[in-house]
Amino acid sequence: ISSHVDRYLKQTQHNMPNPQPSAPSIYEPEFAVQAYAVDTAQSSSNRGGYSTHKVRDSVIGGAAVAGGVVGLLIAGHVFALVGAVGACVLATQNNMAGEIARASGNVVVAAGDRAKKIDKEHHIVDKIQRTAKNALQSAKEFDEKHHVGEKISNGLKGLADEIRPKKK
Repeated sequence: ISSHVDRYLKQTQHNMPNPQPSAPSIYEPEFAVQAYAVDTAQSSSNRGGYSTHKVRDSVIGGAAVAGGVVGLLIAGHVFALVGAVGACVLATQNNMAGEIARASGNVVVAAGDRAKKIDKEHHIVDKIQRTAKNALQSAKEFDEKHHVGEKISNGLKGLADEIRPKKK
């Protein structure tokens, strides 16, 4: 009976579509070499609706953004650059650190995609631009009416005159 079951399983597995992708994983180092070696027109061939080369670049870019944000939060702008470059390099490595960097890159890419979708539905960027433009126009009109900029300038000049040591 077990030989019949084995034979049946082999036949059904052979006839079923392969659940594994036929293309190499975008995280494999061999794929990275292939992706950069292939002509741009060929690298944009449609695999699952998007270019694997572009996905790879976006994941690495997302990892760089995540690394930069972490570096900025921990130690400031210099470490933001170090974190971004480090995460970018790690994302190309085939080890646990690379997996973490790619996962963070995927999170950033997904967040960006979600933000684009929300903006497309609700036109948030357009609304912010209109609001900022209106606020700037209102501030200009207020300054023209009340001469705020001139008053601040004169006040600072008077303060500087008071602070400056007097000549004897």
